[in-house]
Amino acid sequence: MTKKRSLIKAAAVALAAFSLAGGSAPAEDRDVVLQLAWLPNASSAGEIIALQKGFFEEAGLNVTILPGGPSANTIQEVLGRTADIAVAYAPQIMYAADKGLPIKSFAAAFQKAPLTFFSLGEKNIKSVADWKGMRVGANQSAAPQIAVLLDNAGLTPDDITHVQARIPALMQGQVDVVGTWPTNVAENTPILEHPGGYNSQSIWDNGLQFQSNYYVARVETLQDEADMLNAFMSAADKGWAWVADNQDEAVALMVEFAPALKPDKETPSLAVIIRDYVYTDETAEAGFGNVSRERWQQTLDRYAKLGEIKDSLTADDVFDGSVLAAVDRTMRD
Repeated sequence: MTKKRSLIKAAAVALAAFSLAGGSAPAEDRDVVLQLAWLPNASSAGEIIALQKGFFEEAGLNVTILPGGPSANTIQEVLGRTADIAVAYAPQIMYAADKGLPIKSFAAAFQKAPLTFFSLGEKNIKSVADWKGMRVGANQSAAPQIAVLLDNAGLTPDDITHVQARIPALMQGQVDVVGTWPTNVAENTPILEHPGGYNSQSIWDNGLQFQSNYYVARVETLQDEADMLNAFMSAADKGWAWVADNQDEAVALMVEFAPALKPDKETPSLAVIIRDYVYTDETAEAGFGNVSRERWQQTLDRYAKLGEIKDSLTADDVFDGSVLAAVDRTMRD
Protein backbone atom coordinates (compact mmCIF):
# COMPACT_ATOMS: atom_id res chain seq x y z
CA MET A 1 0.00 0.00 0.00
CA THR A 2 1.39 3.38 -0.96
CA LYS A 3 1.79 5.69 2.02
CA LYS A 4 3.51 8.48 0.18
CA ARG A 5 4.92 8.83 -3.28
CA SER A 6 7.44 11.51 -3.90
CA LEU A 7 8.72 11.30 -7.46
CA ILE A 8 10.45 14.24 -9.05
CA LYS A 9 11.26 15.06 -12.64
CA ALA A 10 14.67 14.01 -13.88
CA ALA A 11 15.43 17.61 -14.78
CA ALA A 12 14.86 18.60 -11.18
CA VAL A 13 17.18 15.82 -10.04
CA ALA A 14 19.88 17.03 -12.39
CA LEU A 15 19.37 20.63 -11.27
CA ALA A 16 19.58 19.63 -7.62
CA ALA A 17 22.72 17.63 -8.29
CA PHE A 18 24.14 20.65 -10.13
CA SER A 19 23.64 22.79 -7.04
CA LEU A 20 24.89 20.15 -4.59
CA ALA A 21 27.98 19.45 -6.65
CA GLY A 22 28.84 23.13 -6.69
CA GLY A 23 28.44 23.64 -10.42
CA SER A 24 29.05 20.31 -12.12
CA ALA A 25 27.23 19.98 -15.42
CA PRO A 26 23.80 18.31 -15.29
CA ALA A 27 23.42 14.81 -16.72
CA GLU A 28 22.21 15.21 -20.28
CA ASP A 29 22.52 12.66 -23.06
CA ARG A 30 25.10 10.88 -20.96
CA ASP A 31 25.98 7.36 -22.09
CA VAL A 32 25.75 5.00 -19.10
CA VAL A 33 26.42 1.26 -19.03
CA LEU A 34 24.61 -0.73 -16.34
CA GLN A 35 25.91 -4.24 -15.61
CA LEU A 36 23.32 -6.64 -14.17
CA ALA A 37 24.33 -9.27 -11.63
CA TRP A 38 22.38 -11.99 -13.40
CA LEU A 39 20.61 -12.69 -16.66
CA PRO A 40 17.59 -10.39 -17.16
CA ASN A 41 14.66 -11.58 -15.08
CA ALA A 42 12.19 -10.33 -12.48
CA SER A 43 15.01 -9.34 -10.12
CA SER A 44 16.06 -6.63 -12.59
CA ALA A 45 12.54 -5.57 -13.54
CA GLY A 46 12.87 -2.01 -12.27
CA GLU A 47 15.99 -1.26 -14.28
CA ILE A 48 14.61 -2.91 -17.42
CA ILE A 49 11.35 -0.98 -17.15
CA ALA A 50 13.21 2.29 -16.57
CA LEU A 51 14.86 1.62 -19.93
CA GLN A 52 11.76 0.34 -21.74
CA LYS A 53 9.49 3.12 -20.49
CA GLY A 54 12.00 5.86 -21.24
CA PHE A 55 12.61 6.90 -17.64
CA PHE A 56 16.38 6.85 -18.11
CA GLU A 57 16.01 8.91 -21.28
CA GLU A 58 13.83 11.44 -19.46
CA ALA A 59 16.63 11.72 -16.91
CA GLY A 60 19.11 12.62 -19.66
CA LEU A 61 20.76 9.20 -19.69
CA ASN A 62 21.40 6.91 -22.64
CA VAL A 63 21.54 3.63 -20.74
CA THR A 64 22.79 0.30 -22.05
CA ILE A 65 22.01 -2.74 -19.89
CA LEU A 66 24.49 -5.62 -19.97
CA PRO A 67 23.30 -9.06 -18.83
CA GLY A 68 25.10 -10.86 -16.04
CA GLY A 69 25.17 -14.57 -15.41
CA PRO A 70 26.94 -17.35 -13.51
CA SER A 71 30.38 -16.24 -14.67
CA ALA A 72 29.80 -12.48 -14.42
CA ASN A 73 32.01 -10.43 -12.10
CA THR A 74 30.16 -7.15 -11.90
CA ILE A 75 32.74 -5.53 -9.62
CA GLN A 76 35.46 -6.13 -12.18
CA GLU A 77 33.25 -4.80 -14.98
CA VAL A 78 32.96 -1.49 -13.13
CA LEU A 79 36.60 -1.35 -12.09
CA GLY A 80 37.62 -2.14 -15.67
CA ARG A 81 35.30 0.62 -16.94
CA THR A 82 33.22 -1.73 -19.04
CA ALA A 83 30.30 -0.51 -16.92
CA ASP A 84 29.63 2.73 -15.06
CA ILE A 85 27.20 1.19 -12.58
CA ALA A 86 26.65 -2.44 -11.62
CA VAL A 87 24.28 -4.51 -9.56
CA ALA A 88 26.25 -6.52 -7.01
CA TYR A 89 25.81 -8.64 -3.90
CA ALA A 90 27.10 -7.88 -0.41
CA PRO A 91 29.89 -10.51 -0.32
CA GLN A 92 31.33 -9.22 -3.61
CA ILE A 93 31.41 -5.68 -2.26
CA MET A 94 32.97 -6.72 1.05
CA TYR A 95 35.71 -8.74 -0.61
CA ALA A 96 36.46 -5.83 -2.97
CA ALA A 97 36.74 -3.44 -0.02
CA ASP A 98 38.96 -5.94 1.78
CA LYS A 99 41.37 -5.75 -1.16
CA GLY A 100 41.26 -1.96 -1.14
CA LEU A 101 39.54 -1.74 -4.51
CA PRO A 102 38.02 1.71 -5.19
CA ILE A 103 34.35 0.78 -5.42
CA LYS A 104 31.34 1.36 -3.13
CA SER A 105 27.64 0.70 -2.98
CA PHE A 106 25.32 3.70 -3.10
CA ALA A 107 21.84 2.13 -2.85
CA ALA A 108 20.13 -1.27 -2.62
CA ALA A 109 17.14 -2.26 -4.73
CA PHE A 110 16.37 -5.19 -2.41
CA GLN A 111 15.94 -4.40 1.25
CA LYS A 112 16.60 -8.02 2.22
CA ALA A 113 18.89 -10.67 0.74
CA PRO A 114 16.54 -13.51 -0.29
CA LEU A 115 18.79 -16.54 0.29
CA THR A 116 16.81 -19.12 2.27
CA PHE A 117 17.46 -22.74 3.24
CA PHE A 118 14.60 -25.18 2.70
CA SER A 119 13.94 -28.68 4.00
CA LEU A 120 11.06 -31.08 3.48
CA GLY A 121 8.45 -31.22 6.22
CA GLU A 122 9.13 -34.81 7.21
CA LYS A 123 12.67 -33.88 8.28
CA ASN A 124 11.22 -31.63 10.98
CA ILE A 125 14.07 -29.11 10.67
CA LYS A 126 12.65 -26.08 12.46
CA SER A 127 15.82 -24.05 13.05
CA VAL A 128 19.46 -23.76 12.04
CA ALA A 129 20.33 -25.55 15.27
CA ASP A 130 18.55 -28.57 13.79
CA TRP A 131 21.10 -28.68 10.97
CA LYS A 132 23.57 -30.51 13.21
CA GLY A 133 24.57 -33.73 11.47
CA MET A 134 22.67 -32.75 8.32
CA ARG A 135 23.76 -32.51 4.71
CA VAL A 136 23.37 -28.90 3.60
CA GLY A 137 23.23 -28.21 -0.13
CA ALA A 138 24.48 -24.88 -1.48
CA ASN A 139 27.04 -23.39 -3.85
CA GLN A 140 30.58 -23.25 -2.51
CA SER A 141 30.36 -19.45 -2.55
CA ALA A 142 27.69 -19.70 0.18
CA ALA A 143 30.12 -21.30 2.65
CA PRO A 144 30.77 -18.06 4.60
CA GLN A 145 27.07 -17.33 4.85
CA ILE A 146 26.41 -20.84 6.12
CA ALA A 147 29.23 -20.42 8.63
CA VAL A 148 27.65 -17.22 9.97
CA LEU A 149 24.28 -18.91 10.38
CA LEU A 150 25.88 -21.88 12.14
CA ASP A 151 27.86 -19.62 14.44
CA ASN A 152 24.69 -17.73 15.33
CA ALA A 153 23.09 -21.07 16.26
CA GLY A 154 26.06 -22.24 18.34
CA LEU A 155 27.35 -24.63 15.68
CA THR A 156 30.40 -24.76 13.40
CA PRO A 157 30.88 -25.93 9.80
CA ASP A 158 32.20 -29.21 11.23
CA ASP A 159 28.69 -29.92 12.52
CA ILE A 160 27.29 -30.28 8.99
CA THR A 161 28.27 -31.73 5.65
CA HIS A 162 28.32 -29.01 3.00
CA VAL A 163 27.34 -30.47 -0.38
CA GLN A 164 27.28 -28.54 -3.63
CA ALA A 165 23.72 -29.32 -4.61
CA ARG A 166 20.44 -27.75 -5.60
CA ILE A 167 16.72 -28.48 -5.36
CA PRO A 168 16.68 -31.82 -7.25
CA ALA A 169 19.13 -33.20 -4.69
CA LEU A 170 16.75 -32.24 -1.89
CA MET A 171 13.78 -33.84 -3.60
CA GLN A 172 15.80 -37.03 -4.21
CA GLY A 173 16.98 -37.27 -0.61
CA GLN A 174 20.62 -36.55 -1.38
CA VAL A 175 20.70 -33.56 1.00
CA ASP A 176 18.58 -32.61 4.01
CA VAL A 177 18.63 -28.84 3.52
CA VAL A 178 19.16 -26.78 0.40
CA GLY A 179 19.81 -23.10 -0.18
CA THR A 180 17.74 -21.33 -2.81
CA TRP A 181 16.05 -18.02 -3.52
CA PRO A 182 12.34 -17.55 -2.75
CA THR A 183 12.29 -15.10 -5.64
CA ASN A 184 12.65 -18.05 -8.07
CA VAL A 185 9.11 -19.29 -7.57
CA ALA A 186 9.02 -21.63 -10.58
CA GLU A 187 12.30 -23.30 -9.61
CA ASN A 188 11.05 -23.76 -6.06
CA THR A 189 7.72 -25.33 -7.08
CA PRO A 190 8.75 -28.91 -6.13
CA ILE A 191 9.40 -27.71 -2.58
CA LEU A 192 6.39 -25.40 -2.34
CA GLU A 193 4.04 -28.13 -3.57
CA HIS A 194 5.59 -31.00 -1.62
CA PRO A 195 2.72 -33.02 -0.06
CA GLY A 196 4.50 -33.19 3.28
CA GLY A 197 5.09 -29.46 3.42
CA TYR A 198 8.41 -27.78 4.05
CA ASN A 199 10.37 -25.71 6.55
CA SER A 200 12.72 -22.84 5.88
CA GLN A 201 15.38 -20.69 7.50
CA SER A 202 16.34 -17.46 5.77
CA ILE A 203 19.72 -15.84 6.29
CA TRP A 204 17.88 -12.63 7.21
CA ASP A 205 16.12 -14.26 10.17
CA ASN A 206 19.20 -16.13 11.34
CA GLY A 207 21.92 -13.61 12.01
CA LEU A 208 22.89 -12.28 8.59
CA GLN A 209 20.91 -9.19 7.68
CA PHE A 210 22.52 -7.77 4.60
CA GLN A 211 20.63 -6.27 1.71
CA SER A 212 20.88 -7.26 -1.93
CA ASN A 213 21.03 -6.00 -5.49
CA TYR A 214 23.20 -3.10 -4.44
CA TYR A 215 24.02 -0.42 -6.99
CA VAL A 216 27.79 0.08 -7.05
CA ALA A 217 30.11 2.55 -8.75
CA ARG A 218 33.76 3.52 -8.72
CA VAL A 219 34.74 5.93 -5.96
CA GLU A 220 35.83 8.50 -8.54
CA THR A 221 32.40 8.28 -10.20
CA LEU A 222 30.71 8.92 -6.86
CA GLN A 223 32.96 11.93 -6.35
CA ASP A 224 32.96 13.41 -9.84
CA GLU A 225 29.65 12.41 -11.45
CA ALA A 226 27.04 12.97 -8.78
CA ASP A 227 24.61 14.42 -11.32
CA MET A 228 24.66 11.24 -13.41
CA LEU A 229 24.26 8.93 -10.41
CA ASN A 230 21.45 11.03 -8.98
CA ALA A 231 19.63 10.94 -12.31
CA PHE A 232 20.14 7.18 -12.54
CA MET A 233 18.80 6.68 -9.03
CA SER A 234 15.70 8.75 -9.72
CA ALA A 235 14.95 6.84 -12.93
CA ALA A 236 15.54 3.42 -11.35
CA ASP A 237 13.24 4.42 -8.49
CA LYS A 238 10.57 5.44 -10.99
CA GLY A 239 11.04 2.15 -12.83
CA TRP A 240 10.53 0.01 -9.74
CA ALA A 241 7.52 2.06 -8.62
CA TRP A 242 5.93 1.59 -12.05
CA VAL A 243 6.62 -2.13 -11.89
CA ALA A 244 4.95 -2.37 -8.48
CA ASP A 245 1.79 -0.75 -9.83
CA ASN A 246 1.75 -2.52 -13.22
CA GLN A 247 3.17 -5.99 -12.69
CA ASP A 248 1.53 -7.78 -15.62
CA GLU A 249 2.49 -5.01 -18.04
CA ALA A 250 5.98 -4.99 -16.59
CA VAL A 251 6.41 -8.70 -17.33
CA ALA A 252 5.28 -8.11 -20.92
CA LEU A 253 7.86 -5.35 -21.36
CA MET A 254 10.54 -7.54 -19.80
CA VAL A 255 9.78 -10.24 -22.37
CA GLU A 256 10.16 -7.64 -25.12
CA PHE A 257 13.60 -6.83 -23.71
CA ALA A 258 14.59 -10.48 -23.18
CA PRO A 259 12.41 -12.76 -25.35
CA ALA A 260 13.71 -15.93 -23.68
CA LEU A 261 11.82 -15.03 -20.49
CA LYS A 262 8.62 -16.96 -19.74
CA PRO A 263 5.74 -14.83 -18.40
CA ASP A 264 4.31 -17.72 -16.36
CA LYS A 265 7.63 -17.95 -14.48
CA GLU A 266 8.41 -14.26 -14.13
CA THR A 267 4.94 -13.14 -12.98
CA PRO A 268 4.88 -15.02 -9.63
CA SER A 269 8.53 -14.23 -9.00
CA LEU A 270 7.95 -10.53 -9.56
CA ALA A 271 5.04 -10.53 -7.11
CA VAL A 272 7.27 -12.01 -4.40
CA ILE A 273 10.11 -9.59 -5.16
CA ILE A 274 7.88 -6.53 -4.90
CA ARG A 275 5.99 -7.73 -1.83
CA ASP A 276 8.86 -9.07 0.26
CA TYR A 277 12.11 -7.52 -0.91
CA VAL A 278 11.89 -4.19 -2.76
CA TYR A 279 9.32 -2.43 -0.58
CA THR A 280 9.24 -2.84 3.20
CA ASP A 281 8.42 -0.85 6.31
CA GLU A 282 11.83 0.77 5.96
CA THR A 283 11.22 2.01 2.42
CA ALA A 284 7.92 3.44 3.65
CA GLU A 285 9.95 5.64 5.98
CA ALA A 286 13.27 6.11 4.15
CA GLY A 287 12.43 5.62 0.48
CA PHE A 288 13.34 3.23 -2.32
CA GLY A 289 16.91 1.97 -2.31
CA ASN A 290 17.45 2.64 1.38
CA VAL A 291 20.69 1.27 2.82
CA SER A 292 21.31 0.63 6.51
CA ARG A 293 24.82 1.55 7.64
CA GLU A 294 24.19 -0.41 10.83
CA ARG A 295 23.42 -3.61 8.92
CA TRP A 296 26.44 -3.10 6.71
CA GLN A 297 28.60 -2.82 9.82
CA GLN A 298 27.02 -5.86 11.45
CA THR A 299 27.64 -7.88 8.30
CA LEU A 300 31.27 -6.75 8.11
CA ASP A 301 31.74 -7.69 11.75
CA ARG A 302 30.28 -11.16 11.22
CA TYR A 303 32.53 -11.83 8.21
CA ALA A 304 35.56 -10.45 10.07
CA LYS A 305 34.83 -12.80 12.98
CA LEU A 306 35.11 -15.70 10.53
CA GLY A 307 38.40 -14.36 9.18
CA GLU A 308 36.89 -13.70 5.76
CA ILE A 309 37.82 -10.00 5.77
CA LYS A 310 39.90 -7.59 7.85
CA ASP A 311 38.33 -6.51 11.13
CA SER A 312 39.22 -2.89 10.40
CA LEU A 313 36.63 -2.47 7.64
CA THR A 314 33.73 -0.13 8.36
CA ALA A 315 30.47 0.71 6.62
CA ASP A 316 32.18 3.75 5.10
CA ASP A 317 34.49 1.38 3.19
CA VAL A 318 31.56 -0.26 1.40
CA PHE A 319 28.87 2.42 1.24
CA ASP A 320 28.59 6.04 0.10
CA GLY A 321 25.34 7.69 1.16
CA SER A 322 25.61 10.83 -0.96
CA VAL A 323 23.24 9.69 -3.73
CA LEU A 324 20.50 8.59 -1.35
CA ALA A 325 20.84 11.90 0.49
CA ALA A 326 20.57 13.93 -2.72
CA VAL A 327 17.61 12.23 -4.41
CA ASP A 328 13.97 12.40 -3.36
CA ARG A 329 12.69 8.83 -3.65
CA THR A 330 9.43 6.89 -3.63
CA MET A 331 8.28 6.08 -0.10
CA ARG A 332 6.05 3.02 0.04
CA ASP A 333 5.75 -0.39 1.64
